[in-house]
Amino acid sequence: MTKVLIDYSQIYLQENIPLSEEEVNMIATQKKDFFKDFSGVVIAVIMITTLIAAFFLKNEFKNFKYYHYILFITAAVVLYLFFLIIHWLIYQYVKGRWKKDIENGKNRLKSIIISKHKTEGDEYIITFAGSNKGEKIRLPVEKKVYYEYETGTKVMVTYLKYSKEILSLDHDESV
Repeated sequence: MTKVLIDYSQIYLQENIPLSEEEVNMIATQKKDFFKDFSGVVIAVIMITTLIAAFFLKNEFKNFKYYHYILFITAAVVLYLFFLIIHWLIYQYVKGRWKKDIENGKNRLKSIIISKHKTEGDEYIITFAGSNKGEKIRLPVEKKVYYEYETGTKVMVTYLKYSKEILSLDHDESV
Protein backbone atom coordinates (compact mmCIF):
# COMPACT_ATOMS: atom_id res chain seq x y z
CA MET A 1 0.00 0.00 0.00
CA THR A 2 1.47 3.30 -1.05
CA LYS A 3 1.38 6.42 1.06
CA VAL A 4 -0.80 9.14 -0.48
CA LEU A 5 0.45 12.71 -0.10
CA ILE A 6 -2.40 15.01 0.85
CA ASP A 7 -2.57 18.76 0.26
CA TYR A 8 -5.17 19.77 2.87
CA SER A 9 -5.51 23.23 1.33
CA GLN A 10 -7.28 21.64 -1.65
CA ILE A 11 -9.72 19.59 0.41
CA TYR A 12 -13.08 21.22 0.98
CA LEU A 13 -16.07 20.04 3.03
CA GLN A 14 -19.43 21.70 2.55
CA GLU A 15 -21.90 20.65 5.24
CA ASN A 16 -25.66 20.84 5.80
CA ILE A 17 -26.75 21.12 2.18
CA PRO A 18 -30.55 20.71 2.08
CA LEU A 19 -31.77 17.45 0.57
CA SER A 20 -33.68 17.52 -2.69
CA GLU A 21 -37.23 16.16 -2.82
CA GLU A 22 -35.91 13.09 -4.68
CA GLU A 23 -33.44 12.31 -1.87
CA VAL A 24 -36.12 12.73 0.81
CA ASN A 25 -38.35 10.36 -1.20
CA MET A 26 -35.46 7.86 -1.37
CA ILE A 27 -35.25 7.88 2.44
CA ALA A 28 -39.04 7.49 2.70
CA THR A 29 -38.85 4.47 0.37
CA GLN A 30 -36.11 2.93 2.51
CA LYS A 31 -38.31 3.39 5.61
CA LYS A 32 -41.24 1.73 3.86
CA ASP A 33 -39.15 -1.20 2.61
CA PHE A 34 -37.49 -1.88 5.99
CA PHE A 35 -40.13 -4.41 7.13
CA LYS A 36 -40.92 -5.66 3.61
CA ASP A 37 -39.55 -9.23 3.72
CA PHE A 38 -39.04 -9.59 7.45
CA SER A 39 -42.08 -11.67 8.43
CA GLY A 40 -41.76 -14.16 5.59
CA VAL A 41 -38.07 -14.78 6.20
CA VAL A 42 -38.41 -15.16 9.97
CA ILE A 43 -41.45 -17.45 9.69
CA ALA A 44 -39.57 -19.62 7.17
CA VAL A 45 -36.55 -19.84 9.48
CA ILE A 46 -38.72 -20.71 12.48
CA MET A 47 -40.58 -23.37 10.46
CA ILE A 48 -37.30 -24.95 9.37
CA THR A 49 -36.00 -24.84 12.96
CA THR A 50 -39.26 -26.40 14.20
CA LEU A 51 -39.07 -29.15 11.57
CA ILE A 52 -35.49 -29.93 12.56
CA ALA A 53 -36.52 -30.10 16.22
CA ALA A 54 -39.48 -32.33 15.28
CA PHE A 55 -37.15 -34.63 13.33
CA PHE A 56 -34.93 -35.13 16.36
CA LEU A 57 -37.96 -35.63 18.63
CA LYS A 58 -39.85 -37.98 16.29
CA ASN A 59 -39.53 -40.97 18.67
CA GLU A 60 -40.78 -38.89 21.61
CA PHE A 61 -44.05 -37.76 19.98
CA LYS A 62 -45.89 -40.87 21.16
CA ASN A 63 -45.25 -39.72 24.77
CA PHE A 64 -46.39 -36.13 24.11
CA LYS A 65 -49.43 -34.77 25.90
CA TYR A 66 -51.48 -31.81 24.68
CA TYR A 67 -49.45 -29.35 26.82
CA HIS A 68 -46.23 -30.42 25.06
CA TYR A 69 -47.70 -29.31 21.73
CA ILE A 70 -48.84 -26.02 23.27
CA LEU A 71 -45.34 -25.54 24.67
CA PHE A 72 -43.83 -26.31 21.23
CA ILE A 73 -46.07 -23.72 19.52
CA THR A 74 -45.46 -21.18 22.29
CA ALA A 75 -41.69 -21.54 21.83
CA ALA A 76 -42.07 -20.81 18.10
CA VAL A 77 -44.22 -17.72 18.78
CA VAL A 78 -41.79 -16.44 21.44
CA LEU A 79 -38.90 -16.91 18.99
CA TYR A 80 -40.81 -14.92 16.34
CA LEU A 81 -41.58 -12.14 18.83
CA PHE A 82 -37.93 -12.04 19.92
CA PHE A 83 -36.77 -11.49 16.32
CA LEU A 84 -39.54 -8.95 15.78
CA ILE A 85 -38.40 -6.92 18.81
CA ILE A 86 -34.76 -7.02 17.66
CA HIS A 87 -35.79 -5.91 14.16
CA TRP A 88 -37.96 -3.12 15.61
CA LEU A 89 -35.04 -1.87 17.77
CA ILE A 90 -32.77 -1.79 14.72
CA TYR A 91 -35.48 0.10 12.82
CA GLN A 92 -35.72 2.71 15.62
CA TYR A 93 -31.95 3.22 15.46
CA VAL A 94 -31.88 3.57 11.68
CA LYS A 95 -34.99 5.79 11.70
CA GLY A 96 -33.16 8.18 14.05
CA ARG A 97 -30.26 8.38 11.61
CA TRP A 98 -32.64 9.07 8.71
CA LYS A 99 -34.33 11.82 10.73
CA LYS A 100 -30.96 13.48 11.46
CA ASP A 101 -30.05 13.26 7.75
CA ILE A 102 -33.31 14.94 6.73
CA GLU A 103 -32.86 17.70 9.34
CA ASN A 104 -29.15 18.34 8.70
CA GLY A 105 -28.96 17.64 4.98
CA LYS A 106 -26.08 16.15 3.04
CA ASN A 107 -22.36 16.85 2.92
CA ARG A 108 -20.25 17.48 -0.18
CA LEU A 109 -16.54 16.74 0.05
CA LYS A 110 -13.78 17.51 -2.44
CA SER A 111 -11.09 15.10 -1.38
CA ILE A 112 -8.61 12.36 -2.20
CA ILE A 113 -9.09 8.63 -1.71
CA ILE A 114 -6.45 7.67 0.84
CA SER A 115 -7.27 3.98 1.23
CA LYS A 116 -9.66 1.20 0.31
CA HIS A 117 -10.45 -2.06 2.01
CA LYS A 118 -12.85 -4.95 1.80
CA THR A 119 -14.32 -6.52 4.94
CA GLU A 120 -14.86 -10.23 5.55
CA GLY A 121 -18.59 -9.72 4.93
CA ASP A 122 -17.95 -8.43 1.39
CA GLU A 123 -18.50 -4.81 2.35
CA TYR A 124 -16.39 -2.39 0.35
CA ILE A 125 -15.10 0.70 2.18
CA ILE A 126 -13.33 3.75 0.74
CA THR A 127 -11.55 6.18 3.05
CA PHE A 128 -11.40 9.85 2.07
CA ALA A 129 -9.15 12.52 3.54
CA GLY A 130 -11.08 14.90 5.77
CA SER A 131 -10.74 18.66 5.76
CA ASN A 132 -8.53 18.63 8.88
CA LYS A 133 -5.15 16.95 9.15
CA GLY A 134 -5.54 13.33 10.22
CA GLU A 135 -9.31 13.31 9.72
CA LYS A 136 -10.65 10.37 7.73
CA ILE A 137 -14.12 9.76 6.36
CA ARG A 138 -14.94 6.10 5.70
CA LEU A 139 -17.95 5.30 3.56
CA PRO A 140 -19.28 2.00 2.21
CA VAL A 141 -19.56 1.72 -1.57
CA GLU A 142 -20.75 -0.80 -4.12
CA LYS A 143 -18.29 -3.32 -5.55
CA LYS A 144 -18.30 -1.67 -8.99
CA VAL A 145 -17.44 1.75 -7.52
CA TYR A 146 -14.77 0.22 -5.29
CA TYR A 147 -12.84 -1.12 -8.29
CA GLU A 148 -13.48 1.98 -10.42
CA TYR A 149 -11.55 4.39 -8.18
CA GLU A 150 -7.90 3.93 -7.22
CA THR A 151 -6.11 5.19 -4.12
CA GLY A 152 -4.91 8.76 -4.69
CA THR A 153 -7.82 9.67 -7.00
CA LYS A 154 -9.23 13.17 -6.58
CA VAL A 155 -12.99 12.95 -6.12
CA MET A 156 -16.12 14.91 -5.30
CA VAL A 157 -18.34 12.85 -2.98
CA THR A 158 -21.83 13.77 -1.77
CA TYR A 159 -23.04 11.69 1.16
CA LEU A 160 -25.47 11.48 4.04
CA LYS A 161 -23.47 12.08 7.21
CA TYR A 162 -25.44 9.95 9.66
CA SER A 163 -26.59 7.12 7.37
CA LYS A 164 -23.12 6.84 5.83
CA GLU A 165 -24.64 6.54 2.38
CA ILE A 166 -23.00 7.93 -0.75
CA LEU A 167 -25.39 9.85 -2.99
CA SER A 168 -22.82 10.62 -5.72
CA LEU A 169 -19.14 10.03 -6.32
CA ASP A 170 -17.34 11.62 -9.27
CA HIS A 171 -13.78 12.28 -10.43
CA ASP A 172 -12.75 15.85 -9.66
CA GLU A 173 -9.76 17.33 -11.41
CA SER A 174 -9.98 20.66 -9.57
CA VAL A 175 -8.95 19.12 -6.21
